Order: sequence, then C-alpha cells, then structure tokens
Amino acid sequence: MHRLYLFTMNTSAIILSLLFILCLTSSVVTRSVGLVKSDDKPSQKIWIPVMFGLSQGILALVGYSIGRLMSHLFTYIAEYMVFAMMLVVAVKLFVDSIRALKGKTMYTLSTDKDLLLLSILAAFNAFLYGLVGVFFLPFGIWFFVAVALAGFLWSFFTVRIDFTPGIIKKASFIEFSAAVFMVIIAILYLFTELMK
Repeated sequence: MHRLYLFTMNTSAIILSLLFILCLTSSVVTRSVGLVKSDDKPSQKIWIPVMFGLSQGILALVGYSIGRLMSHLFTYIAEYMVFAMMLVVAVKLFVDSIRALKGKTMYTLSTDKDLLLLSILAAFNAFLYGLVGVFFLPFGIWFFVAVALAGFLWSFFTVRIDFTPGIIKKASFIEFSAAVFMVIIAILYLFTELMK
C-alpha cells in the first residue's frame, strides 16, 4: 500500500515523485499553448490554468476512486499493474508528442464548454494512473493536490505563448521527454527501491 505522509519518503523518492507528477501532467503543454492572446482579459489568462489544474486533480481522484473499487482483483500483481500503467501513460505521451509535431493539437476556444472538454482531454493521463493509485500513490493523499498544482503551472507558463512552428516543436519535445522519463521512472519503480 502507498505511504500517506511526505516525511516517510526519502529524498530520492521525493525527487522522482515530483518528476513523475510533472511527466504525468505534461500533456497540458501541447493543449494550452496559444490559448490566450495578449489583449485577452486577465481573468481569462488565469481561468484557463485553473481549469487545467482542477481537471488534473479531479480526474486523478475519479480514477483513484474507480480503481479502489476494483483493487481487490489485482492485489497479487499490484506492482506489475503500476508498472504497466506507467508504460501506458508513457506511450500515450509519446503519441501525443507526435500528434503535436504534426499540428494536430492546435485548438481554439470559443466557449467555456470547449475549455472544459480540452482540460479533460489533457487530464486523461492522470485519470489512467489514478486507476492504479491505490497501489502506489506518491505523496499519499497530497498526490491529488500535487497533480492539480502541476497542471495549473504547466498551463500558467504555456498558455500565453503564441503558436509558431518552433514553439510546436518545443511543446512536442517536452511531451516526448516526459514519455522517456516516464519509462525510466517505471523501470526504477519496478526494479529498485528508489520509489518505495
């Protein structure tokens, strides 16, 4: 079972857990770049990151709640389920990075409903991982807060950046790097004691 308190984790586990959360929520980058313009209202500039952050935290919690109901089926293979889900998320990040490179993640928002749908799409990785969170949840109950904060920060720092071919490549590279790090973290989780 997962540890509930931050102070029970060693320094390596804390660093890897923070990196894991940043990787998990990195899909926000390719979806939030260029969503606001310089002349948009300040409330719009903060509302979009808030929505991305909330959706990350809420979908992770929803995934965790569903996973908790089914956790008794996977108790004996829990470590392998966590490892497999980390790999699934890594593959999804890789596919998203390729889609971004091809220009398939360029969005325009006309209503709050569009923003809600886009933020849910960006939070799907958090939902997927939440399904196995009952077996390994970095930072315990603070995981959901950390995921929401990471989603907010990713969006806050990228939402004002205008679309250009160079920016699209950089956003794609961030998500590709997250996929690589997610695979490394999955291997470290399964074969070492660094995250346990």
